[in-house]
Amino acid sequence: MKLRTRTLGFVASALMLIGAAQAQMIDNTQAPNTAKAGINKSLLDEIGAGRGDVMTAGSSVYVINRDPFRSVRRGRQLFQRKFTRLQGQGANEKDGVGDINTDIAIGAGLSDSCASCHGRPRGSAGAGGDVVTRPDSRDAPHLFGLGLKEMLADEMTTDLRSTRDLAVTLAKQMKRPVALKLETKGVKFGSITGNPDGSVDPPSRRDCP
Repeated sequence: MKLRTRTLGFVASALMLIGAAQAQMIDNTQAPNTAKAGINKSLLDEIGAGRGDVMTAGSSVYVINRDPFRSVRRGRQLFQRKFTRLQGQGANEKDGVGDINTDIAIGAGLSDSCASCHGRPRGSAGAGGDVVTRPDSRDAPHLFGLGLKEMLADEMTTDLRSTRDLAVTLAKQMKRPVALKLETKGVKFGSITGNPDGSVDPPSRRDCP
């Protein structure tokens, strides 16, 4: 039993070290190396055509539907990619020098990858410690499980859009405005009114929780 526990502990430690070693990855198109360790696509190549759809080659939706494994790998690489000053990272404000009491921007933006701050449940993976924003500091929130939250949001959006389309369809058939409740996953968003001309009256703020 002790041997098994030690073995499992060793494997877990090894996996953690591997994960830490790959927490931040260089762009081989910008900084090639003989080991070819890093990301073989440029940032523009990985961004591709944006969200797109199933018919737009290079878009995220196209890649997800065609090769889910490839889409997960691309997302991980974007998260772990070491960005450059030209790409908007690094000490963008006065090289981080100045009075932080009067210019808060110099205390942020000192990390060069998403994973360097948001890779662990606590603190700042890769960089160590906390992310400084003012004389005080904060723990950068981790993103574990964020994909599930995004999927939930996509499902809720699909449900709400279906309700909107149904309201418009019924309004055209009945030749009068039709109001339907906007509710999905137990969350209420008021009601939406579809009109015979195809337009919709969105819920007012007082209708929303």
